[in-house]
Amino acid sequence: MVLKENEKKALKELKRALSEKFEILDFRLFGSKARGTSGPGSDLDVMIELPESDAQIEAQIDNIIFKINLENDVFLSAVFFGTKELQEGPMTESPLYKVIREEGITI
Repeated sequence: MVLKENEKKALKELKRALSEKFEILDFRLFGSKARGTSGPGSDLDVMIELPESDAQIEAQIDNIIFKINLENDVFLSAVFFGTKELQEGPMTESPLYKVIREEGITI
C-alpha cells in the first residue's frame, strides 16, 4: 500500500474526527489503494463499522468526510455497517463486506 502524504493525513484526521463523535468498531481502507493497484484518479475507500448505523449518523459522517476531502485534496469514499446488520441481517453475506474483511487494512 502506497499512500501520498495528504492521503495519510486525511485518513488519520477522519479516524480522529469519527472517534471523537462515534464509537468506531472497525475502520478499514479497502479497494485499489489497499491492494496497491491504484491509479492517478483512485479514491480512498474506507469501511466504517459502528454499533448502529442510520441515515442521520451517515449524514453526519458524510459531512465530516466532505470537509476532510476539501482540506486535504483527496476523495474519501465510505461505506457504513452497523454491527447488528452484520451479525443478524443480510449484510453477513454481502460480497462487498466479505472482500473488505479479506483485503481491507485496519487503520
